[in-house]
Formats: sequence, C-alpha cells, structure tokens
Amino acid sequence: MHSKIRGIVFCLLSFVLSFVLLLLSISVMLEATILNPSYILDNMNTTNYFTDKKDEITRELVDLGYASGLEESFFGNVVETVTIHDDTEDYLESYYNGGSAKISTVAFRQRFNSELDSYIKKNNVKVASSDSREYLINKAASVYEANLRIPMFSMLSPYLTTLKDMMPLLIGGLVVFAAILCVIIIFANRWKHRAVRYICYATSGTFITVGIIPAVLFSTGYVSKINIESRAFYNLFVQSMNSVLIALAICSAVFLIISIGLFFLHKNMRKHASEERCK
Repeated sequence: MHSKIRGIVFCLLSFVLSFVLLLLSISVMLEATILNPSYILDNMNTTNYFTDKKDEITRELVDLGYASGLEESFFGNVVETVTIHDDTEDYLESYYNGGSAKISTVAFRQRFNSELDSYIKKNNVKVASSDSREYLINKAASVYEANLRIPMFSMLSPYLTTLKDMMPLLIGGLVVFAAILCVIIIFANRWKHRAVRYICYATSGTFITVGIIPAVLFSTGYVSKINIESRAFYNLFVQSMNSVLIALAICSAVFLIISIGLFFLHKNMRKHASEERCK
C-alpha cells in the first residue's frame, strides 16, 4: 500500500514537471519569436513584405488620385520601399517598448509634396488651392498609415508588452521550479533508476504535448488556408506562424532525444541495480 501511494505521488510529480517543461518551452519560443521585434522584421524581409506593401499602397493611392485628376504614373515614385521599412521598424520598436506605436508619415508627406511639385511643374498643371492640396496629402498619408498598421497589434498591445516585460522572470522561475522537481524526484527515490524513469515520463509527456500543435497544423495545412486580403500581411502571417511551429517542433524533438537518452540510462541503471541486489 505504501509503495502504491509513493508511485502515485511520483507520477503526480512527473505530471507537474511535464506541465512546467511545457510552459517553459512555450515561454522560450514566445521570447524568441513573437515577443522579439527582430523576428517580425526578419520575416518581413524574407517574405518581401515591404515590396508587396509598396504595391498595395500605390494601388490605393492611384484610386485616390483619379478623383484629384492625377495620372497613374505620378504615383510610381511617391512610395519608397526604404521609407516603408524605416517607418515600420520605428513602429515595431515603439510598440515592443510600450510606446504609443504611432506610424510616422513625415517622410511620406515630404516625398509626396516633392513629387507633386515636380509633377505640376513638368505637366504645367494648374495649381490647386492650398486647402485642396493639403486635403489630398492628408488623405494620402491616411492611406499610407492605415496600410502600415499591423492588424490586431493595437488590441493585443497591452497584453504582449506586459508578457514581454515579465517573460525573463517567468522563464527563470520555470527553470528553477523544474530543477527543484527533478531534485525532489531524484533524492526521494532510494533507487535512482526509478527517479530517472519518472523524469523520463515527464520529458516524454512534454515531447508529445509540444509536438501535437505543429503536427496537426502542418498536416492539415490550416495556416496557409487562412483568409487575409492583404498579400503582404498574408505572407507575413504564414511565414511567422510556420516559424513558430518549426520552433515548437524543434523543442519537441529535443525532448524526444532527452527521453530516449533517459530511457536507455534507466535501463542501464536498472540492470546495475539488479546486479547489486543479487550480490
């Protein structure tokens, strides 16, 4: 009876350890991906986000220009990829640092003004009133700003910034907690091969739970089926999510390797323990 209770207690400790390792894996993955502004920028560069976003902004500005009598050719040089990159980088940095996360339109407005002056001079166009010109520039800047704003960022901002601030402490706490559980399991077992077995149960459980999400989503192709109108945002979302899933799959593979190592260690230690009992 006493041994059964001990077995139940150690199984519960293994379950708790497995859950802690699961939280630790997810926390490390979030810290390295979604909570890291460099991660978003890297995926933007990989997916040609800035080029696609330039095309999308230009198309909307062309529609705006028709109402103002501006030819389509005017908008060919209004939007610059480097400006989109710099403004997006500043936007992300401000967002992840807990700032106002506003998108600057200063460089875009200056460029638009300059191109408009050149267009008027080159085509001998009658200069509109200053109010009409200001209205056009403001509308164009609104289009630019709306296109650079990342969906759901403003809604998730307070949660992600709080999570980002507490993540180092959370990861540290989980590492310490996992270490304490391992120490308890090891030193509370007279036969150390049993302790290794219980820790192996925990790592095996983590391997399965961490690996389920990427296995299901990759096999169903659900991520690529999501409907996002913007090509730039769609490619960014798919690339970012696939990178997250790959990170989870790598974590799962690491726990699989650890579990296999612990399994063979347990067998070897159990063999030696049996030999000692026979002496």
